[in-house]
Amino acid sequence: MVTRTMTPMFSAHSLVRVLRIIALWLMVMVMLASAGSAGILYIQQKREQTLSPEFRGSAQQAYQTISNCETYKLYTDNGFYEMREMDAEKAVSVVTATARTNADRLAAMALNDYLHGVKLVHLAWENRDRKSVQRAYVEYGRDLKLAKQKAQMLLGITQQQ
Repeated sequence: MVTRTMTPMFSAHSLVRVLRIIALWLMVMVMLASAGSAGILYIQQKREQTLSPEFRGSAQQAYQTISNCETYKLYTDNGFYEMREMDAEKAVSVVTATARTNADRLAAMALNDYLHGVKLVHLAWENRDRKSVQRAYVEYGRDLKLAKQKAQMLLGITQQQ
């Protein structure tokens, strides 16, 4: 009588080799998924740090409006300044509404600070006979200059000499 021994279909050596190949493929897939997600996060972060095209046009127009308002900040008769201040406020509100990315929101805040600085200098000029305002006028002028430079930097506008 012949006894037959049962031999396994796969040897232990071939089974270990298949498991190693599967582990290697899984490791490669995890590394590719990690690299892909890191690339997507990098692109998204880069997009958040740049101004959106639709925002850039309205922001530059708002900057010009505020700059025009700054030009007339010392004119108090015939409503020159008040009309330009209203135009600048409208432009800043439009810019704030169109801000989508983080860079857009930072630029909108810088434009708002610039407009606020123009308003403070104008109010200090209107109340220049008061001694308390006379001292603050120089400080307001400095703050206005810094706010203007910050807005120019965030919008990528070259400084006008």
